[in-house]
This record gives sequence, C-alpha cells and structure tokens, in this order.
Amino acid sequence: MSDQVILGISNSHQYRFTLVDLTETAKEAMFLHSLNKEMSVFLSKTMMGALFLAEMTKNQQKVSIQWKDDSNKQALAYSDRYGKMKSVAYSASHAEGDIRNEFILGQGIMKVIRWDFDSDTYQSYTNLVEDTFEVNFIKYLTESEQIKAIVGMEVYPFDFPGNDFSAKGLFFEALPDAPEESFQFLISKIQPLVQKEAFWALRIDEMLAALQTEIGSELEVLSKESPEFLCDCSRHKVADIIASLGKQEADSIIDEFGKIEITCEFCRTAYQFDSFDVEKFFNQ
Repeated sequence: MSDQVILGISNSHQYRFTLVDLTETAKEAMFLHSLNKEMSVFLSKTMMGALFLAEMTKNQQKVSIQWKDDSNKQALAYSDRYGKMKSVAYSASHAEGDIRNEFILGQGIMKVIRWDFDSDTYQSYTNLVEDTFEVNFIKYLTESEQIKAIVGMEVYPFDFPGNDFSAKGLFFEALPDAPEESFQFLISKIQPLVQKEAFWALRIDEMLAALQTEIGSELEVLSKESPEFLCDCSRHKVADIIASLGKQEADSIIDEFGKIEITCEFCRTAYQFDSFDVEKFFNQ
C-alpha cells in the first residue's frame, strides 16, 4: 500500500492540518542507509517534519531540515509540498556513562532552509534541547516562525516486539486569525489521542475520522498526495562536482585510481567517469 498525505482545514477552529502515513518512504530511506533502530526513528521524524514545513510554503518551494547533536547523531531530509523526498542520516553511540534515552536528542543545532527556483534561500536555526524530535520541532516553530502548532509523530521500528515498521504523523498549524481558545481546545483533545497506541494503528482515513470525532467538528479535506523517496541526482550534476575540482586534480585522480567514482549520499547511486569522460567534459 502506498503512502499518503491528507491536507485540510478546520474551519471552525481556523487551523490547517496535515496527516501523513510515511511508512514505505521512510522504510526505503532506512534500508538505503542501513540505519539502526534509533536513527530509523529520528530520520523518519525528520522527514515528516520537512514535509510538514513544505506544506506551509508556496507550491514551488522545497524545504530541508538538518540537525546534529553533541553525540554526532545527524540527519538531513528534503521535501516539497507533494511529498517528493530524499534523506540521509548518520548514527553515533552515546559516550560511556551517558544515561540519556536513545530516542532523546542531545544539544546541538537544527537548521531549516527554504528555497525555490527564482528566489533567494531562507535559512533559520534553533538550538536543540535534550528532548524528543517533536519537542525540538515545536521549539523551532515557536522561536523561528512564531507559529502556534500541534504535532504528533509515531514510528515503530522493526525490532519493537509485535510491530512491523510504521511511520505516521499529524500536524495542526494555526491560521493568522486563529484565537488562543482554538489552540487550547485542540491541544486538549489531540494530545490525549496521540498518546494512544491504538490511534497510530489506524489507517490514515481512520485517523482522520477519529480526529473529527474527538474534536466534535468536521475537518475539510483539501487535497491528497502520495509521498515517495525521489532523489534528484544525475550524472550531469555529478559532473559539475568534478568540474569544481579542476582538470589538473581530476586528471590526478584518474592517474591514481583509473577512474573517478562519486556516490550520491541520498540514493547511493554510484557515478563513474573514466579518462575519456573527463577529457570530453573539460573540452566542452
């Protein structure tokens, strides 16, 4: 079954919402990068965070979230509003004697970048605190975007007893005229719901129905998308990396190794260039 994103609005409370089942997309990233249980959870949540932020932007914009904590765990995820995504993560071990839970981020930096084809990039940062990804994501929204939001994420790695892999999330974002009463009401209803394991076992359409029942009003669906892992690397883009080395350096690598090989960090595709390719490229 393919993944799905549901976008909509709560007219009665003046909130936009996003519901996502990112199971297959996150699973592909997990296998590509051979992630352990801890980083599978972190990367899945980072991907959902990038998707949620992308839903707040204009159609042509893309969003990336990158973070690194003081134990050298790090993740990077890109998304557009249609859920076309790529991501990578790197694991790290806690130092001996570190008693933090393995699903708690350490101190560090979270950076968000937005850009499109015809405008400058916009970058913003927040300092990580020792807490979950969700807490740090809300911290970013509050500090850098001045947005009232409610977020819930649940990821079940393969080695949780009795559970197959699953990655689902929800995001409620206040519209400009949303009153404080709406936030207080929605958080009082949604927070208890997302703490129930049974809620995350539902299909995404069932999650929508459960939310409507809980808040006692209709959630209007505006669109549905199908997210997927889609890397935009190409042989041409990789050739530009070789060009940045200069011909002398490129020839030196060819002389030593017989070829230049560059592997995309996101999709693990390996691009190879021999002496003929390099010569032709620089002549052009």
